Amino acid sequence: MECLFCKSKKVSSSFLPSTSFNNNVFDYQKCEQCKLHFIQPIPTQDDLLEMYPPSYQAGIDSTILENPYKKLIGLRYSYGYQFNLLKEIKFKGQMIDFGCGAANFLINCNHAGFNCDGVEFNPKHVDVLREQIPTSNFHTVDAFFSSDEKYDIIRLSNVFEHFTNPKQMMDRLRQKLNVGGYFLIEGPIEMNFNLAKKYREVYFGLRKRFNKSYIAYHTPTHIVFTNKRNQLTFFKDLNLEQKHFNITEAEWPFPNSFASASGIIGKINYTLARISMLVSGWNKNFGNTFIYLGKK
Repeated sequence: MECLFCKSKKVSSSFLPSTSFNNNVFDYQKCEQCKLHFIQPIPTQDDLLEMYPPSYQAGIDSTILENPYKKLIGLRYSYGYQFNLLKEIKFKGQMIDFGCGAANFLINCNHAGFNCDGVEFNPKHVDVLREQIPTSNFHTVDAFFSSDEKYDIIRLSNVFEHFTNPKQMMDRLRQKLNVGGYFLIEGPIEMNFNLAKKYREVYFGLRKRFNKSYIAYHTPTHIVFTNKRNQLTFFKDLNLEQKHFNITEAEWPFPNSFASASGIIGKINYTLARISMLVSGWNKNFGNTFIYLGKK
């Protein structure tokens, strides 16, 4: 067994509990060298199809936002924040949203005057995208990589952490960028310091101590769990020139409102998340989510 980032064989058990999914038990490991946490074994193609059925995306969201600077629930950064980055580099070329999901960013991006197409994992969902948004081009992952077309920006939003082989996939994506092209990437850095993460670490540590056979039951969609240092090192090793990087904290995976929090535990988790977000606001290195703009 070796780390999915630095290939070190010095790994130990993560504080994250094992999880049962698709008749398999998945464990979590921690690299002692670069501190990456990652899943083992790596999900198979059959596991991935179970993880990402067409219902995973819940169809198409064609809503044009009245205020693109209002961050949507579940997203890392507002569309307006990302549009500003595009304006700063005077972007006029072709963008591909790799893992476009319900295509809401793509629709709003094109509405804002940019040119964006999409890629999705499940071929059935690609069919839905093509049918409901005929003005844009959509590709399966295989079709995207088999074509000769290259792009000026490749966007990944809440996608990087799902890659079963991050280095190989990012190398392939880099080849799809034009010279001078950019990666625009946002996602979680779940092992970066914040109070909510320390709370989860203590909680799971105690639970596993008092229940040696404790196993969670959820879909293990996140393959890697990064922090600021190993995430930036990974991008640097891709020979990318960093143009922008920012860390903030989102309430995820805790409830996003007091009203939506279920029971007393949910209310406590919501309160902890809000306190953690407040503390992270005092230090630019604290937080659980990042945005990165890097130039090839």
